[in-house]
Amino acid sequence: MKKYLLLCLCFLTNAGFSQTRLIDSLKRKLALVIQQPDGYFKDTLHCHTLKAIMKSYDNVNVDSALHYNAMMINLSTSKKLQKELIYAFQYGGYLSQIKGDHHESIRFHYKALLLAEKLNHFTSVAFSKGALAHAYTSLKFYPKATTLCKQGLAILLKHPNTNIQLSILNVLGSIHREQGHLEDAFKVNTRLYKLAKTENDPWYEAYGLHAVGRVLNDMGEVTRAMEFYQQALSLAKKIENIELEGNILLNTTDLYIKQKKWKQAYAHCLLAKKMAVSIKNGSIVMEAEQKLSTIFKNTGQPGKALKAFENYTVLRDNLSREKNQRQIEALQAQYDNVQKTNALQKERVKRLAGELKNQQLDKTTNSLTLGILAIVFFTAVLFWNNRNLQAKNREIDRQRALLETARKELADINKVLEIRVGQRTEDLLNANRELIRKNEEIKQALFKGQTIERKRVALELHDNLSSLLSAVNMTIQSINPEYLSESQQSIYQNLRHLIQNAYAEVRNISHNILPAELEKEGLVTTLTTLIRQLNQNSPLQFSLTIINLQERLPVEIEFNVYSIVWELINNAIKHSQASAVSIKLLKTVSELHLMVNDDGIGLKSNNEKRGIGLQNILTRLESLGGSFEAPSDAEIGTRITIKIPIETVSINGNLLITETQN
Repeated sequence: MKKYLLLCLCFLTNAGFSQTRLIDSLKRKLALVIQQPDGYFKDTLHCHTLKAIMKSYDNVNVDSALHYNAMMINLSTSKKLQKELIYAFQYGGYLSQIKGDHHESIRFHYKALLLAEKLNHFTSVAFSKGALAHAYTSLKFYPKATTLCKQGLAILLKHPNTNIQLSILNVLGSIHREQGHLEDAFKVNTRLYKLAKTENDPWYEAYGLHAVGRVLNDMGEVTRAMEFYQQALSLAKKIENIELEGNILLNTTDLYIKQKKWKQAYAHCLLAKKMAVSIKNGSIVMEAEQKLSTIFKNTGQPGKALKAFENYTVLRDNLSREKNQRQIEALQAQYDNVQKTNALQKERVKRLAGELKNQQLDKTTNSLTLGILAIVFFTAVLFWNNRNLQAKNREIDRQRALLETARKELADINKVLEIRVGQRTEDLLNANRELIRKNEEIKQALFKGQTIERKRVALELHDNLSSLLSAVNMTIQSINPEYLSESQQSIYQNLRHLIQNAYAEVRNISHNILPAELEKEGLVTTLTTLIRQLNQNSPLQFSLTIINLQERLPVEIEFNVYSIVWELINNAIKHSQASAVSIKLLKTVSELHLMVNDDGIGLKSNNEKRGIGLQNILTRLESLGGSFEAPSDAEIGTRITIKIPIETVSINGNLLITETQN
């Protein structure tokens, strides 16, 4: 049996030698790439070659992979290849995680995260957060790891990437399971399985089933765990993933051992071992031997149990020794390659030095010949140019005098132009000021006229229509209902009730068109009185909060705010089906904020009924330069926010806020 295990290790060693030959080939390719002319093509090919060498080394020698990773980081930094730099940082974190240096892995991934956030490379941000969560989980910093997983998943909601989402869910499930939060682990692993099934990712689908089974096993639900293991095993067989199938078989073996079903445990463990041998996976073979030792021990086969345990021990020690040997051989191969490269470079330097010497001799001879010819030529040219230069100097002096005269004339013209521009600017500013003053006068006159007309309408309603309704009411009361039939008496009572309602409604309308106390006492007192009266007469309860509004506002603002509040109160009473309405007034340095909230049915279902009222509010806000917000996605009730500038003036299209004048 020991010879058989050692033979398996030899197979694994051959794979390492094959990997070394691939690395040698990639290194030769890298040396050729370095000799290429500088440019984008060279930089891209250089990065791709370094990536290939890193990936080839990560299963052979992590330290060598990190060495080439550092080369890629330096190249990407010097050439400003930002996306390649993100990849290099992330791969450096991955290699450090393999090496067990979790703090270094975190440092790499945070560098990648900062750069990805700067470039708005959202999928890289999500990947780095998932990788950081993995590293923090290895350090058992579970709260930090959980937060990073949730942040990564939140980013993927807006920028989907199924592979990254599956990997983050895998880490999150492990976090919950290691903390003993089995219900949460079950939910996350179930979500992992369903997403993989939806996206047709059979590996993650099988792995998700396997992970759910492990959680159920920890929860003591052996039967359900077995069902999930069997489904995962079936799917792993379909996709022919022998390594995953072997791991599932080992966990199924554990389940049978827990149930003391030794026959089934032996069959599954033996099958896992055969599969591991076929793919040369020494770690699964080692674990299978350990479980076989447990099975033989509990079935009364101490000889076989001892033999299996010896095999497990030998395989464990040889795997460790073989791993060290592969690293030594890889380092030796790396050293040999460096020596060969250095020898080639020395030979190339010598050859280039000889060529350079010959080129310098040829260059010197040619330079002497050309120098003599050039001296003769330049002597003739110098003589000719000297004559032309004297003539040009005389012309330059004449042009300089003309230029100086033109400069003085231009300076005088600029001064005159500046004076005229200043005068024109002052005229325009005066005209703007006059226009603003006229607009304000028109605005005040219009508001004054509206106020007078509202008073007249209110008096007309109160004096004429109210008197008329009172007279009708008195006339109706003079009728003796005893002489009426039963149906006529019902009509009589309904008629009296309608007249009384109409009379009350006319009084409310005439009062609210322009309340007398609004002009005398101001907005705060008027609203306080209105809310108090409403709370006495209405089953709907109102609350009023006023902050930082000690002084009076301009009359136009107070009147329009009162009308807006009254319109919103009417809407709430008639349409909201609410039980409570809160009204809040807040004055800031430059704005008045009005917030009205209720707990009714919201705006979604009654937009048509409220159309006229809301249009009136918007018309008033337009005249005040205000804004209106009413989100339609509120879960409960209506949320309305109104902002009104306390005093605004528009100059040349710019809105200026001025101090309130009381």
